[in-house]
Amino acid sequence: MPISQNLLWSASLRKWTLNFQNDRLEALYQLYAIPSLRRYSRVALLVGAIMYMLYGLLDPLFVIPEAVISVWYIRTMVVMLFFAVFGLTFYRQFVKYNQFLLGVVSLFSGLGLLAQLSFMPLAAISYYYTGLIVIVFWSYTFSGLRFFNATLVGLLLFIVFNIMFIELRPLPLLQLMIYDVFILSANMVGAFASYVAEKQSRELFLREKDLDNERHRQHERALHDRLTGLPNRELLLDRIEQAINYSTRNDQLCAGLFIDLDRFKPINDTYGHLIGDVVLKEVATRLKFTVREADTLARLGGDEFFVLARDIGTPEAAELLAEKLRMQLISPIILDGLPPIKDLSASIGVCVFPYRDVTAVDVIRRSDHAMYDAKRENKQAVNSI
Repeated sequence: MPISQNLLWSASLRKWTLNFQNDRLEALYQLYAIPSLRRYSRVALLVGAIMYMLYGLLDPLFVIPEAVISVWYIRTMVVMLFFAVFGLTFYRQFVKYNQFLLGVVSLFSGLGLLAQLSFMPLAAISYYYTGLIVIVFWSYTFSGLRFFNATLVGLLLFIVFNIMFIELRPLPLLQLMIYDVFILSANMVGAFASYVAEKQSRELFLREKDLDNERHRQHERALHDRLTGLPNRELLLDRIEQAINYSTRNDQLCAGLFIDLDRFKPINDTYGHLIGDVVLKEVATRLKFTVREADTLARLGGDEFFVLARDIGTPEAAELLAEKLRMQLISPIILDGLPPIKDLSASIGVCVFPYRDVTAVDVIRRSDHAMYDAKRENKQAVNSI
């Protein structure tokens, strides 16, 4: 869906959180990202649960028999959390709370691993703390957490790790520092990768929306007259087809009004094409002022215009609309530095539909014929079919 070009031009990211400074643009990005985040998070949660369970293979080496049940209880609770959030990805609540849910999984998987270490000898730390590093990488690059949130989780796990092995189960300072270096390095590498990936994702979003806007502009140009901005013949045919289908289903009467300007060529010849273009734009403005919002005013080319009037009610109402349109052109057109243009008028043909075997092309053809009949019979006239 195209969005405001001004909104894209004013897009800028907050340095640390990588949020768009414009709240509306941020909300649009979140909606844009949620389908891929759902798929990505489901895979990440399944892989994370499997990896977490695989650490149980090390238990016979380090877990004393009396602590096996406690260790597996903690591990099972964390894995159940993985699957609970996996299930929530299929519900709309995930759209609003995805970062909170993924953050809880990341944080509690790390805390669960540290809790399991409390039942093991200190010698197991050198084997199990690598799992903490894996969880840190998983949080940054695979879980679906945004850079800022993954950084918070990584720092919290680092702080809890140090509290645990300084206060609760003291380790030699040198050994703890070595572990800290590796955990901090994992955080730094993961944070950098996450920051770059999220920034590129947001920049890609802006480029895609810019391309969407350009495609929309090109499509609009292809369906609208460049001089007046009115729908062209192609778009008019589509809207007539829609009107035919709607009026047939709902037993409503519509009308096509073919408008041809009289004595426009002398204006072009006298004042030049630039003034002629100004006159055509003024005509378009006056006609547009007369039709209803539900109607369609189109320019077919040259000095020919067309009005599609939906649910017109009666043929007499269609002729009344044609007369209103014609009267709009009687008033002189005032241009700077030129005498008023007074000799502009229009012949209008009306075709009321639906009728048997009606088509959009035939509606235009019939109203065109009615217009020529009006032109032949009397200048500045209205004629109906």
